Amino acid sequence: MNAKKRWLVIFCVVLLLSLGCMAAVVIIVDPFFQYHKPLEGFPYRIDNQLTQNPGIAMNFEYDSVLLGSSMITNFDTAVIDDYFGTDTVKLTYNAARPLDQDTILKIIEEHHGELNKVFLAIDIPTYARAVDERAYPLQEYLYDDNLLNDVKYWWNKDVLLKYIVIPLLKGGEADDFHNLYNTAYDPQWYNQENVLRDYAPPLGIAGNPENVKSNMEQHIIPYIESHPDTEYYVFFPPYSILFWHSALLEDRMEEYLDRYILITEMLLEYENVRVFFFAGCGEIICNLNNYIDYSHYSRDVAFYMTRCMAEGKEEITKENYQEKIRALDKLAREVDYGQWGLQDVCTDK
Repeated sequence: MNAKKRWLVIFCVVLLLSLGCMAAVVIIVDPFFQYHKPLEGFPYRIDNQLTQNPGIAMNFEYDSVLLGSSMITNFDTAVIDDYFGTDTVKLTYNAARPLDQDTILKIIEEHHGELNKVFLAIDIPTYARAVDERAYPLQEYLYDDNLLNDVKYWWNKDVLLKYIVIPLLKGGEADDFHNLYNTAYDPQWYNQENVLRDYAPPLGIAGNPENVKSNMEQHIIPYIESHPDTEYYVFFPPYSILFWHSALLEDRMEEYLDRYILITEMLLEYENVRVFFFAGCGEIICNLNNYIDYSHYSRDVAFYMTRCMAEGKEEITKENYQEKIRALDKLAREVDYGQWGLQDVCTDK
């Protein structure tokens, strides 16, 4: 063998060994949890919902899940577990569409089986989006069972460097698995000054109200029906009064209330579903110091909501849902927006 051929063989062997070692390291550590639960002692970094949620759903040990958008990032599943006696994992997707909830529920159903409880936050703006719309494109190879396309995971320099090498070099402990994707904002950032500075009405939130029923029928109701032994705690998050100020300016208040009513009526047809209406909690939504912007609330509010669900407070039923939801209209119209230097709204309804 001449020198050129010998060096070519050496190069190929080194390359194959390098690729094999890289794949082995990724598979053994498995920072996206595609093959196993976390290794004890490894400083895992949990910061990417799109890439890490499917593996968490497949391979973590849990009996309940917390689902929703960024509206649930400040929830602590350890607190949920204390109140409900569960072992809960948080699988949030920022700006989650119903299809995103459907996708992760399907993975749970296929890989994990029956759940004790599902805690689901429903955002009425996103449930009016198209039934086939996602918040962000999925990396499909992380959501299927096709081992062949996992090469995109094995030989991914970002996976190797950001989620294995750098955490090892920095050391420390793994991220808190009970508190995944928490915003970690300093509590002092939640204040009226910050909220008002960034608020610019009208918000112009898009969506077709005719999609609400279809999204529920296609992406949520099938799981409720097929798992009658699972308890569903569905709740409507408390957007601040600024959201409703914008809704009134845009003349969309009735439309939003109708969405709440429609979804609630669909949910209350099932004995394994309880519904909680935090959207109308005046003490929360009218205190802008609870918020970091017009909709995202503090950890204290999340703790309060957890306690309410455990104690049955703010629950709406077939007997009171119309009254509770319609009361939000009265609250939003009677608030003095001038106290925040905002344009007044029509209150003649």
